Amino acid sequence: MLNMHGAHMETYGLSKARLLTLIKECLNCNIFKWSGTYFAQVRGLAMGQRLAPVLAVCFMSRIEAPVLARLPVLYCRYIDDCCVITSTQSEMDECFRILNQQSQYIRLTREKPHNGWLPFLNTQINLSMGNVRVKWYRKESCKNILIHARSAHPMAMKRAVIRNMFKSANKLCTGDHERQESRSLASEISVANGYTVPPLRSRSHVESGDISRQNKLPLCLTFISDSISFAVRRCIVRAQLQNDVTLVNIPNNNIKSQLVRNRLYDRHCICEGCVVCPHGRTGDCSNTTREAQKRITSRRRL
Repeated sequence: MLNMHGAHMETYGLSKARLLTLIKECLNCNIFKWSGTYFAQVRGLAMGQRLAPVLAVCFMSRIEAPVLARLPVLYCRYIDDCCVITSTQSEMDECFRILNQQSQYIRLTREKPHNGWLPFLNTQINLSMGNVRVKWYRKESCKNILIHARSAHPMAMKRAVIRNMFKSANKLCTGDHERQESRSLASEISVANGYTVPPLRSRSHVESGDISRQNKLPLCLTFISDSISFAVRRCIVRAQLQNDVTLVNIPNNNIKSQLVRNRLYDRHCICEGCVVCPHGRTGDCSNTTREAQKRITSRRRL
């Protein structure tokens, strides 16, 4: 990939050899601790590693090269999920065989159409008489668990989850029948998570003339309930600070935030002369509960 696209990439003065050295060093940081015992991943990429998507794309580009050379009717891929359309079934079987011959460490499987519908990512595709129909899709193994309506989360977060789900169900569909079916599925998921879905109403979006939130001073408080957050906002308005201060609700600690924290709420790096934080932007290395410099030092001692 570097040989093919290196001329069009910004490498910030790093040579190809140094880039490969940095990548190898990042991949060697694969040690984790479980129940007091240290383990090292010897094959594959750890989930959540920032290099994983890029290297997965590079790996799949080599896997798919012989298939692309055969010029299929359609070839689409997202990470490792491929959608291939060929003119004949024998050509499809040959492409599938070629894909599985490229590496001994990966074996691809095929999804077969069900009642003429073929799943791909979060959609189902139907090709009939030259017409393509698409509708929203949820895997059978998906538990459809969302933030429950009675969960102690800000109401704005709950509304955003439901709104984005219905938006996906609407935009992915090609026809009215498919759109109605997708909305019904989204309504069932919402009701199963404790929400009452009102009838769909169209409303125009009105741009707010208020000062941008980026220019306001954030007032960060731990979220307790919507009523308390509403009372705090009323106090801000009564103090005539609504143009200067905005309330930011900090989620309560949970298992996920204890394992890997959201970068919005990272603690700043406190290591003096940290070699990891670039350009003096403190906090960029603290994507877990320990600063990167301390993690690297502990791994070097192993």
